[in-house]
Amino acid sequence: MRNNLIENTTGPFIHSVYFWLKNPNKKEDITKFEVAIKKMINTNLQAISYHLGIPAASEERAVVDNSFDYFYMMIFPDLENHNTYQTDPTHLLFIEEASHLWERVVIYDSISKAV
Repeated sequence: MRNNLIENTTGPFIHSVYFWLKNPNKKEDITKFEVAIKKMINTNLQAISYHLGIPAASEERAVVDNSFDYFYMMIFPDLENHNTYQTDPTHLLFIEEASHLWERVVIYDSISKAV
């Protein structure tokens, strides 16, 4: 039994977003997507941390899905900041500028659970 774990049931809130682009090999679309998402990253105030990535060259296994083109993770201190982000102008501008570039988006949200 590990007694040194901190119980946390209110935060942080993890917002994980997977993007599949319509034209993942079209350099112009890649540039537009990256410019739009980086603008949001640099101007959004709700997140305390973020990660923007592409599929890793990890070993192929049945449980690994590397079919996405981009992965974006934001860490919010709590659910309230996440909810504010959903209607924040930086987020809405990103959707306006980039939504025509993707064909699919999958989001997984999670919050800490006591162990």
